[in-house]
Amino acid sequence: ACAQKRTPFFVQISDPQLGFITKSEDFKPEKELMQRITARVNALNPDFIVFSGDMVHYGNSATALEGFKQMCKEFNSDIPLYFLPGNHDVENSAPAENVALFVERYGHDRFVHKAKGYTVIGYNSCVIKAATAAEADEYAWIEKALKRARRNKPIILVAHHPMFVSSPDEPEVYENIPIPLREKYLALFEQYGVDLVLAGHLHKCAQGAYNGIQFVTAGPAGRILGKDKSGIEIITIEGGRAEAKYYEIDDIPQSIK
Repeated sequence: ACAQKRTPFFVQISDPQLGFITKSEDFKPEKELMQRITARVNALNPDFIVFSGDMVHYGNSATALEGFKQMCKEFNSDIPLYFLPGNHDVENSAPAENVALFVERYGHDRFVHKAKGYTVIGYNSCVIKAATAAEADEYAWIEKALKRARRNKPIILVAHHPMFVSSPDEPEVYENIPIPLREKYLALFEQYGVDLVLAGHLHKCAQGAYNGIQFVTAGPAGRILGKDKSGIEIITIEGGRAEAKYYEIDDIPQSIK
């Protein structure tokens, strides 16, 4: 008899942001947190891992960048890793040369993971937040990816910045996307039947909804700015639905059935 297939799931790790706790080149506290996360994630053996931005606190710190690279090598080699830029990786203004450096370093700044029965699309929210010249290309790329994903639902999107923190019509602040752009992307997500949108950036958990689409912001792997302790988001796909749940490090389950 065939072994029972487990529920498909993947892990989102947001804001390890090496160096933020001490606000220096010393990232020992984040390294300890990441070691604990890595051990637990390896035991879980997810379909893949997505890092949703802010790998390091100081984007040009060679020490921290090398430290993060070494940390990634500690994950089981057969677990695919995806990387999306955060504002600390490419700066708030997200100039083209910084994005190019990010791609050179990590291989991509957006991705599509098509699996049996679900699609995950990771995009670069930094160019959207900063409304750079690359924003129009990002929009066109996301639309093309959504068109292709239409028949492989649920569709899950992931990026660094949340479109909004708790309400679709909240004013623009540092944490969210400017209103005209937000409205444009929310309309696009609705048009193509997106089910779930994941983000990071806040260093605390948040959630909201827009016309049946779930929006979930993960707490951080690194420094916390809210009441949730450092941890990861686990996204399970079951019965045609995607569900995201945040786990503090010590509460990460040993397996997903």
